[in-house]
Amino acid sequence: MRNDRRIIFICVVCCLVAFKLGQVYVDTRGTICTDHCKECTTTKQASHESDINTKVHARNQSCNMEFIKYIPSTIEQLWSAEIKRVASNEHTWKVGCELLNNDLVKVQELVSAVKAYENDPSSAKSHLSSHEFRDSCTGRHSLVHIEPLVSFLRHPLALCPKTEFAADILDKAYLVVPYKDEVAYDESTKWLFDVGASIYDTGAGGASQSWFVDTYRARGIEFDRIIGWEAAKTDPPNQWDRVPADIKRKTSWFNIPVTTGVGDADNPLTFIKHLTKPEDFVVFKVDIDSPLVEIALVKQLMADSQLLELVDEFYFEHHVSGSPMQWLGWGDLQNSDAELSTLPESYELFTFLREHGVRAHSWV
Repeated sequence: MRNDRRIIFICVVCCLVAFKLGQVYVDTRGTICTDHCKECTTTKQASHESDINTKVHARNQSCNMEFIKYIPSTIEQLWSAEIKRVASNEHTWKVGCELLNNDLVKVQELVSAVKAYENDPSSAKSHLSSHEFRDSCTGRHSLVHIEPLVSFLRHPLALCPKTEFAADILDKAYLVVPYKDEVAYDESTKWLFDVGASIYDTGAGGASQSWFVDTYRARGIEFDRIIGWEAAKTDPPNQWDRVPADIKRKTSWFNIPVTTGVGDADNPLTFIKHLTKPEDFVVFKVDIDSPLVEIALVKQLMADSQLLELVDEFYFEHHVSGSPMQWLGWGDLQNSDAELSTLPESYELFTFLREHGVRAHSWV
């Protein structure tokens, strides 16, 4: 009898402990037991177990934005059709400027739409081009707007208009940078890969690293990791003394040239393939004023379906002939040895990337 009471006492204690730990369940006999008490069966309500399984599934599921299609705006379609005719190595870019000035009202409406987007992304409507995406978890479709490909792929009001509305060739205000709710999830890792990073708050065409940090932060996107490359030999304090403490802790900055061999340790695309996942948000910028190296990297991106899926935003200053930028800082590129080295081919390059789900921007 004493032994029976001891067994009963142990079972009761075990069941109470197991219940406290959430380990109790109902067995097929309907009796109560625990893993610690062989003589009994533990219980756990089926509905509670189902709830937990649902939560675990939701926690483990990775959501991403599935690309559906690219929708160029009317003005982009016009320029894509005309760019072979108007591209020119003339210093004044006469024919191209005539096309732009003849449609100046629509160009100004486009610039106004970009400004309106800053306050209300839904206001962009038909003036901007867009990508259609589908949320893999909810099935919801959405449009994410982007600046159209126009003129010589700088600010639409640069060079040609001879009015008070004319813009500087280094003006980045034409770029449509997305808001976090449009393109990224709270749980996703946000990456910036900056090839031609200069130093943090200074560069030949203006700041690069700090521009990306500040601009995306204003859109609700905080980069978790920043990896940059700068070939120009730089005294380390010139870079690091300018970097804010919170950014410094998540930045790697390589003061070496990038390489272009597929799989090379110093190829930035190798970093992207090994470090990022499709559900991450990845921004990739290339601007190193070396057409042969630049286009080698871009062609790898275009030819690799994995990279096309990984890269969300791509910024590229494409140095080409047929653009007046040759006489505004680039130098004469009419005899360039690089592939895809003309302005019409630049349109084709950016269109290809956009049509494959990459939000490709022409950088300054």
